[in-house]
Amino acid sequence: MIMVFAIKSKKFFKTLFLGALSGIGTVIIINLTSKYSGIYIPVNEFSVMASGVFGIPGVCGLLILNIIFI
Repeated sequence: MIMVFAIKSKKFFKTLFLGALSGIGTVIIINLTSKYSGIYIPVNEFSVMASGVFGIPGVCGLLILNIIFI
């Protein structure tokens, strides 16, 4: 869906960059507030790729996987 939106908009690279930036930024914010919330996403290749490629929905998926397996 992100790719379809990026292709339909005339700003393909800007849309992809902002999606990746929002996903990685969300992971950073979640990890910075982990002291207060108790939620932590380990930073590894998989989590960086998922948050960079899928953006905020990817981070939500990582959180769900974190809740299921921990």
